[in-house]
Amino acid sequence: MQGIIEIDPKIILEFMAEENRFAHAQLTLYNVQSQQIAFKIKTTVPQMFQVKPSVGFIDGNQSQIVEISTTQAIGLDQKFDAKFQINACIRDSNEQDLNQFWRSRDQSTIQTTQLKSKLKYQNAQDQQNQQQQQQQQTIGDSKILESSVFNSSHSESRMFKSIKDDNQKDELVKQYKDQLEKLTQEYQFFKQKVQQEQFNSLQKKESINTKQALIFVIIALVIGYIIGK
Repeated sequence: MQGIIEIDPKIILEFMAEENRFAHAQLTLYNVQSQQIAFKIKTTVPQMFQVKPSVGFIDGNQSQIVEISTTQAIGLDQKFDAKFQINACIRDSNEQDLNQFWRSRDQSTIQTTQLKSKLKYQNAQDQQNQQQQQQQQTIGDSKILESSVFNSSHSESRMFKSIKDDNQKDELVKQYKDQLEKLTQEYQFFKQKVQQEQFNSLQKKESINTKQALIFVIIALVIGYIIGK
C-alpha cells in the first residue's frame, strides 16, 4: 500500500562518522494523510543500532524525526551494509498498545519502504582512508575471483583431458572388439573349410572301399563259375 507516508532520505540513509566513534543518522517521516498514522522501524542488524523512536504515531499532515545511532564505535575497515524497513498504516482504532496494534494489522493496509545505509566520514582524511580500503578490498575480491576462475578453468581443463583420455580408451576398445570379431569370423570360416575337406576325404575313402568290394565279388563269382565248370 502506498500514499500513507513519505520518507527523507528516500533510498540511502547516510551515517556521519569519525574513526573509532559512534555513527549517527537522521530520518524524517512525513504523514501525508489527514488521519493519524502509526509507524514502525526495523533493521537487519538490530544489535548494532539504537533507533529513537522505533514505533509511534504521527498526527495528520505532521512529521516525525527519527534519530538513529550505532551502539559501537565504527572502524574504517568495518563492514557497513545494514538495511532499514519502515512500515506505516492508518490508525483506525483506539488501541494504545503498539505491539497489539501491529499484530492485528492486515498486511494489505501497510505501506512498506526499505532503505540502504552507508558511512560518510566527517573527516576528509578518514573518508579518503575508507575509500582506499574499499579499493583494496575490491582489488582483493578481484584477485580472489581471478583465482577462483583460474582454478575453475584448470579443473575444467583436467576434466576435459580426462574425458578426452576416456574417449581414446573407448575408441581403442572398439577397435579391439572389431579385430576380435573379424578374427572370430575368419576362424569360423577356416573351421568350416577344414570340416568340409574332412567330409570330402571320408566320402572318397568310402567310394574306394566300395569299388574294391565290388571287384572282389566279381572275382569270386568268376572263380566259382570256373570251378563249377
